[in-house]
Amino acid sequence: MSDPMGIQLANNVTELTVVAPLKHGKADQLRDILDKRMSAYKQGILKSPIEQIETIHYARWVIIAGDQLLLFTSNYDGDLGDYLEDFAERDEQALNGIFGFCDGWPGARPVGPMIEYVKKYQLSASFYYGAYAKYTVKEVKRALYWKQQAENFLRGGLNEAQYRQALAAPTPWPL
Repeated sequence: MSDPMGIQLANNVTELTVVAPLKHGKADQLRDILDKRMSAYKQGILKSPIEQIETIHYARWVIIAGDQLLLFTSNYDGDLGDYLEDFAERDEQALNGIFGFCDGWPGARPVGPMIEYVKKYQLSASFYYGAYAKYTVKEVKRALYWKQQAENFLRGGLNEAQYRQALAAPTPWPL
């Protein structure tokens, strides 16, 4: 039975698990695409548009069940509709390029049918743990940036004025 939201922890960190049926005979082709994207990402050749979505803690795709199903899992800040709308806006081509191998995929745009598709194949987690459940992606990135700047200051790489300026930046990390 699917839950339209998934389990939400403190500060609206939410889990999403989707298991969608693959089109017959398409698993190897999809696996090749995913492998190539992962290889390019690891080599720094591909900067994923997913990185531009400020609410995603992680996302992954796995072909399972004897090449019959696609498993998609993600942790994100906020609610499902906003998350999927942002995902479609920032990475429509990849969504269609991956989920297009699934039976009945309506496409990432318009977003309404995509949300209904995801809900149809969504599974609720029985248990969900998040190491940083009280913090949004933005807050984690900000804390890591401040740590980096403090270390840089302590090593002498920044003077006091530069350090104060770095800590006051409204969006201190590159998006």
